[in-house]
Amino acid sequence: MDEHPRKVELLTQLSLLNPDDGINPSWAAVMGFALDKVVSDVANYTHLTIKDLPEELDHTLVALCQQLLTTHQLLTPVADRDNDVKSINEGDTSVTFKSSSEAYMELQAVNTLTDNYLAQLNVFRVVKR
Repeated sequence: MDEHPRKVELLTQLSLLNPDDGINPSWAAVMGFALDKVVSDVANYTHLTIKDLPEELDHTLVALCQQLLTTHQLLTPVADRDNDVKSINEGDTSVTFKSSSEAYMELQAVNTLTDNYLAQLNVFRVVKR
């Protein structure tokens, strides 16, 4: 996979919004994964190569990454997350949690492009021939 030419700058902006507090040892890997996923999704949607994504989309990429990190609690310690419950039964009280692989598979299926950003991305979208 190609690397975004301004990846370091985008990660710096994300780091300002999500400072490393030392709690999550995978902080850098999570930040890199989130950015790579969003960049790939945007490139696929706009039909542009990753290297051809214009600088005007950088703020949108950062905002989409921030949304992904927040809504899926990717930087939140596992013990503090509230979305890892798979099922709850009331009779005799049973709580089942998602396994790490289930959570990862769910994350892979996430559509990072929401309606809030499609209008901005459509400006740069190229008709595929």
